[in-house]
Amino acid sequence: MDGKLNNAIVDVKNVEFLYEETEETGGTRVLKDVSLQVKRGEFVVILGHNGSGKSTLAKHLNAILVPDKGKVMIEDFDTSDEKLLFDIRQRVGMVFQNPDNQIVATIVEEDVAFAPENLGVPQKEIRE
Repeated sequence: MDGKLNNAIVDVKNVEFLYEETEETGGTRVLKDVSLQVKRGEFVVILGHNGSGKSTLAKHLNAILVPDKGKVMIEDFDTSDEKLLFDIRQRVGMVFQNPDNQIVATIVEEDVAFAPENLGVPQKEIRE
């Protein structure tokens, strides 16, 4: 069903994802037939044990990963369409577990300005 027709801003349908096989691990299926809808105004918490797929699912919501099967829609944007990555990532943010993975500059002002700069916010507005 279309995201706008059912008022869903997040629509995950029958998603499956397998991390690539390596010599150490072999292939690891992390998501199997996962479906989720989040409607505008809803608050959702995703809970689970270590290794249960929470971070993998989150990475699908902003198209860091794309499903092997199934579909992830953010509003009416299909995360598997590379032309829509900018639109999707303007709508879905992600905070990584390790804060060191998020620091991009050695000066706080530059680090704080990083996201708005990448969204095209004018420098004058960022400084305000």
